[in-house]
Amino acid sequence: MRCSSYCTADSYNLNNKLKGVISLGYHMQLIERVVYARSIKTDKNIDIFIFNFGCVVIWGASEQEESDILAKIKYIEKGRLTEKHYEYNNFNYSSECNKTYIDEENNLIYLGNKSENIKLSISHALAQSVKLEELEQYVEKLLKQTESIQKELAAKGSVSLSKSAISKQLGVLFNARYLVNIHSDILDIPEFFWRRPSLEPIYLMTVKFQDITIRQGVLNNHLNLIHDLYSMLSSDLDHKHSTRLEIIIIALITIEVFFALQNSNILQKLISAVTILLDDYFFSLI
Repeated sequence: MRCSSYCTADSYNLNNKLKGVISLGYHMQLIERVVYARSIKTDKNIDIFIFNFGCVVIWGASEQEESDILAKIKYIEKGRLTEKHYEYNNFNYSSECNKTYIDEENNLIYLGNKSENIKLSISHALAQSVKLEELEQYVEKLLKQTESIQKELAAKGSVSLSKSAISKQLGVLFNARYLVNIHSDILDIPEFFWRRPSLEPIYLMTVKFQDITIRQGVLNNHLNLIHDLYSMLSSDLDHKHSTRLEIIIIALITIEVFFALQNSNILQKLISAVTILLDDYFFSLI
């Protein structure tokens, strides 16, 4: 059976409007700020978990049914992504009583029972993983866009961009850091497990399966590169600004000296003229 994770938007508006969108054919309830919907039909064992950070995890549906579900919830999307992110796993129910585990070699999740809490525990990590993929792609795309700047900085120690261009780059880099920082709490252990510590090992098992901790480390390294680039561009911009101020100050001093010299020449000419007149006067007396 299929277990699919989607990230389709920056966030979902999980209010009463959702009930009119997806409630037809589903029992719905709110579990710790996660909307849980379960198929009413006895021949369909479909479970849907909708997270407010723009991700949905669907258990037991076909590809077509998943497409129908995504179409139903698109009205609650805020900041819809131009390209949705998607991850897929297989799952089955374990023949071993009440044991939930993951067969990593076969990419298969075994559930100990049909409890929605077990599925939700795994879904938390799956939703985080697909959200992390969105952030990873955004940061990688940004790093590729700034590759030429990094090479120029490495070769020359400065960039040949104008003040306006540097300011734009700073804005883009700042936006990237803001986007990741604003979603950083999403990747923490959810509050759901604070009151259900017995389920936390299932969540942590899935986190390890999805390499979330390792991927977070790589993402943080990329963010550090962005931070270094941000610092270098800021330093270069400050240097250009201070250099411009120095040039202006030197120009003003030069102008001041020029006028001082001009005034000094006039005074010297006046003294010379007076001296000549006095000499002529005393010469006439003799």
